[in-house]
Amino acid sequence: MGFSVSASTAIVFAGLFLAFGIFYPAAVNGYERVTEAQQTSMDAALNEKNGDTAIASASLDTGTDTLTVDVDNTGSTTFYVDEVDLVVGGEYIPRGQFDSTEVDGNPDTNLWQPGTTLTIDYTDSSIQSGDRVVIITEHGIRDSVTL
Repeated sequence: MGFSVSASTAIVFAGLFLAFGIFYPAAVNGYERVTEAQQTSMDAALNEKNGDTAIASASLDTGTDTLTVDVDNTGSTTFYVDEVDLVVGGEYIPRGQFDSTEVDGNPDTNLWQPGTTLTIDYTDSSIQSGDRVVIITEHGIRDSVTL
């Protein structure tokens, strides 16, 4: 073999080495991202399966037009208070419009632990007796009651 054949072989191997050096990290990073996404999806499914809520009471004070909803976390999943949605009479109530939220009397916590009660107060003059109240958690777990 002459020098030109050896040099061209070395260039081909250097190119293969460089290509593998570029391909391998990209493949590993892609695999890690897919694995992490699958794990996140499985965790969310487990939280959904283990989560449960029950509306203990929903009352309307007609003098102040204030709706008070007490919801028990009866599952084994911890929810975030700022991820809880409320629908009253078919109308979505944004979280920022709640008058107050408390977990077992504590207005400062964002964690709604299993076995505790979340109390939501909301004032609106359009709420009437007979309206349906629906509470929905971050995992789509919901419960409803009619006023």
